[in-house]
Amino acid sequence: LEETSLTNVTKTTESHCHNHQNVVVIIIMPPDTTTLDGEAPFVDDDGIPHNDDQGDNGSNNNNDADDEHADTNQYLFLIRHGDRWDYSYPEWKQLPTSRLGDSPLSPLGHQQAREVGTFLASWLEHGHPPSDTSMVSIDSVTWLSSPFLRCLQTSNDALNAMLEQPSQGPSEHAAKKLVSDISILPEYSIFEWDGHDGEWHKDLPPLEERKHYFPRLDLSYESFFVPSLPEPRSAFFDRCQRTVDTFHQRFPHKPRQVIVMVSHAAGCIALAKTLTKKQLTDITPAGPCSIYMFTRTSNDAPWKLDDHDKPNGMNGYTGHLSEMGTSTKPWNNFGDGVTKYYTGPLTSRFHPDKL
Repeated sequence: LEETSLTNVTKTTESHCHNHQNVVVIIIMPPDTTTLDGEAPFVDDDGIPHNDDQGDNGSNNNNDADDEHADTNQYLFLIRHGDRWDYSYPEWKQLPTSRLGDSPLSPLGHQQAREVGTFLASWLEHGHPPSDTSMVSIDSVTWLSSPFLRCLQTSNDALNAMLEQPSQGPSEHAAKKLVSDISILPEYSIFEWDGHDGEWHKDLPPLEERKHYFPRLDLSYESFFVPSLPEPRSAFFDRCQRTVDTFHQRFPHKPRQVIVMVSHAAGCIALAKTLTKKQLTDITPAGPCSIYMFTRTSNDAPWKLDDHDKPNGMNGYTGHLSEMGTSTKPWNNFGDGVTKYYTGPLTSRFHPDKL
């Protein structure tokens, strides 16, 4: 950031105070029988995709059995923003008024973001054991977002879409009220990888300006930290490790808690690697609005993520999207740009040779 911009950012974050709001999400999967991955969905009898680590999803009228199979998972959804306007309409970059580093979403990106909300709403509604001891509730979700415009728009559109989904529970009005009360917590530690000598970040306006257009923003929230800029490539994984360490301190394990983070492609891949200790070659490239779902059962337990080649797995899941587009490419490109630019799985459906 330029000196003046960094001062604005620092002042904004220093004025925040801790105020964690728990929030939840609700989904309804459309009844089509294939995904954008070309795979038949891996679903239960109700048509809802499941992560293998979620445990027994069957109901049981025996209270002891319910307790035995109660969901002890803490859930983390890491989501890339939707399709970018500047990638779909590159002429936008030539406009003198454009904030080149802070592109908005394209029309397709807004559609993808709404489809994220529909998916999350359905997952919360149907994706868990139906016993009272195991249900994830809307008031157990926290929503963090990079302060870049494309991430805030993705977050806002997803939450709006969640409000539009009907609930099958007895208190639909109460559920919608809880969703409408979900705040977007601006988290600087998951903002865009620099890689451009701070040029992309200098266009970030103060959060007070963002608040005018995103009323859900909670300006009292204190970000984990504000990364130093410019940020060399070699420092990015260290930044992500610090983010994960601070995240664990701020959000210790809590059964059936749901945390959503909306970040960028590099952030999704590097954070996935840091959370799980997997190799880059184990992580599906992050397409627009790709979803990574992680689970853990205690503070000491590792975060689990599906294998990249699991049918309908939650390692860069895209089955909720009706259209991927071709402008915002799936990304896992931490190579040197000459001999090994792509660093994702060799057999990934998003390998550059297959796109």
